[in-house]
Amino acid sequence: MKLNICYLNLSGDTLCDDGLNRALNDAPQQSIILLEDIDGIFVEREDVNQNQRRRRRRRVTFAGLLNALDGVRSQEGRILFMTTNHREKLDPALLRPGRCDMQVMLNNASSSQMEGLFSKFYPEEKQKAIEFSESLPEFKLSMAKL
Repeated sequence: MKLNICYLNLSGDTLCDDGLNRALNDAPQQSIILLEDIDGIFVEREDVNQNQRRRRRRRVTFAGLLNALDGVRSQEGRILFMTTNHREKLDPALLRPGRCDMQVMLNNASSSQMEGLFSKFYPEEKQKAIEFSESLPEFKLSMAKL
């Protein structure tokens, strides 16, 4: 795909709604923008660190995030990835079509995924790949751990 990958930290101390808009608008065309652990930033439309941040004036608000994603000032030609470990904590407004058009669950590894991973490193060792996958419990280990 040959796209740029941009990481945007929403929990930073200096980012505000305008800064978020600028950062998204300044991202190169044809890029992927990653917002990691979106569930750790807002719970029920409130800033997770609200008490700690009250004394700070600059911060991203939930409304500011939604407007940056698809408001009047939002930009086309970019793919936005949001990761979460707790989908159930996300506000439905964040997940509505147009803001979040696709949701993909990355579960723990199946036997065929474990076998495929082994084969990537040792393509000539088909039997050992099968033995490797059979020696491990299915859907108990993440691909990252493997």
